[in-house]
Amino acid sequence: MELLRPPSYTPPFWRSPVARKNRVSEAIYRHHIRLFRFLNDAWIFTTLMRPLLKEKGDALIGSKSKAKKEYPVPKKDRTVSSRRRDEDVGALFLAQHGRGIYDTNIISIISRVEAFIQDCMFEAVKQYPEKLAIIGGKSGIPLDLYLKHEDRDDLLEVFIALRCQDLMFGKPSEYLAKAAEVLSIQLKPDVIATYVEMKASRDLIIHNGGRINQLYLDKAGRKARGEIDDELDIDEDYFEEVIVNAKALSGTIQRETEKKYG
Repeated sequence: MELLRPPSYTPPFWRSPVARKNRVSEAIYRHHIRLFRFLNDAWIFTTLMRPLLKEKGDALIGSKSKAKKEYPVPKKDRTVSSRRRDEDVGALFLAQHGRGIYDTNIISIISRVEAFIQDCMFEAVKQYPEKLAIIGGKSGIPLDLYLKHEDRDDLLEVFIALRCQDLMFGKPSEYLAKAAEVLSIQLKPDVIATYVEMKASRDLIIHNGGRINQLYLDKAGRKARGEIDDELDIDEDYFEEVIVNAKALSGTIQRETEKKYG
């Protein structure tokens, strides 16, 4: 998958030389910087942790002890012990070094990107409630929600958040298109297609153990990486692509909303 290079470095919002006058662009900028930091932290943590996982895994695999050691694990309202040989625990470390740490991070990154998209829509609709019509869905505020919130502004914010959240259960290409419409911006087709593949990879990791099936091919479309029954390639190169492309999407949304709202 081709890397969509992000924009040049943007300083944290508290040191930003740009005076953003619109609340939407200011709020989205803060969400964008927060996501950038999360992505950088994920990369730093992963690159520092992997050698340690390898070192510890190799040491445990090479252990001559055949005794089963006790490891405390949670169970309901108490802690119990799970017994493992050194070589078993070593295999866990090496599995994380191999691709486990990438799988976990990619799942987390996609969730954070989805939250970023949802937050951006929320900020726009909060300032311009008429944009609720773009999102669609329920036509009115549910009675139980109305009864829980006496303050009108609080009620409106909760309702907007729920509507934005509901939208995220749809197809990635559809909620990205809706987000762009809500924000009154344009997203390039390749930016959308790249994100859709990332989301499809995340779904495959969770629901099919990373083994490519027809559903993944249908979701990923022209960006699909492999054939049916192949093990989806999740390695350092792909992890870097996910980081870079998540930054590119975030950066595009931030720049275009700033152009739109000032």
